[in-house]
Parts: sequence; structure tokens; C-alpha cells
Amino acid sequence: MKRYRVTIDGRIYDVEIDDPNARPVTARLSGVAFSVDVEPERVGDADPQQAARIDGPAAGDILEPPAAPAEPAVDPLGAGPRAITAPIPGVVESVATSAGQTVERGDALLTLDAMKMLNVIRSPWAGTIATVHVDTGDRVVHGEPLVTFVPS
Repeated sequence: MKRYRVTIDGRIYDVEIDDPNARPVTARLSGVAFSVDVEPERVGDADPQQAARIDGPAAGDILEPPAAPAEPAVDPLGAGPRAITAPIPGVVESVATSAGQTVERGDALLTLDAMKMLNVIRSPWAGTIATVHVDTGDRVVHGEPLVTFVPS
């Protein structure tokens, strides 16, 4: 896992990226996973300083955890879709939700079998399921999107 410092709407955030070459990229901000589409830069589009901020920290940089905000936390990416990703590799034992379903925080979304242990993946937010990315029997790797939904 690599740490990057990114700028979104003029605010700086420290994020963790599981695999920067994956598509979509799974980025974690304060423990919350986001699925991010990254496209290669087109020639002549961005200024060099902007590109330097996107590339991440320089070799040897030590990133401190982000300071606690003085104001109430606000989702930096808005109320758009959020992805729940696999916390560990395993096999999907069962899926307890479907697209369009409304869920509450703590509701079971699916069960993941990892090394003969059943792990119930629960919703960290209330919202509506947008997409279920897996089916029963699918093998998943750490960081792979399982469910995408829009928080309420």
C-alpha cells in the first residue's frame, strides 16, 4: 500500500492506494474506501506543478496522518457512489443485497469465506445499493470492489 498526498478542490488529503495500477483504483481516506477512475494525462493538458502533486510524495518523504479537522467532517467527494471493498482475499459465500435495495448502517451485504472463516461484510453507511460487483462463488482479492452504493 502506498501513501499519496492529493489536492481536491484546493484541499490537501493524504490517501492510501492499494494498487496504483489497478482500474479502478481503490483509495482510502480516513479509513473509508473510494473507487477512483484514473486516466492517463493527455499531452499538453496539465501544468507540471499539478502533475507533481498527483504523482505522490518524493522518495524519502514521511507523511503524517491528517490532522483532525476543526470543523465537522465533510465527505470530500460529495454524496456520490461509494465502494465497499474486500478487506481480505476470499470466496463470496452469499450475497444478501441487490441493486436498488435500501440498506441501513450495519446491515449485512454479503458473506466472505476466508480460510474457512465466514466474515459478514456490513454496510458502514445508510444508503441505496447502486451495483453489486460479485456473485456467490466469486473469488476476490484484497481491495476489490464488492458493492457500490449511494449514501443517504
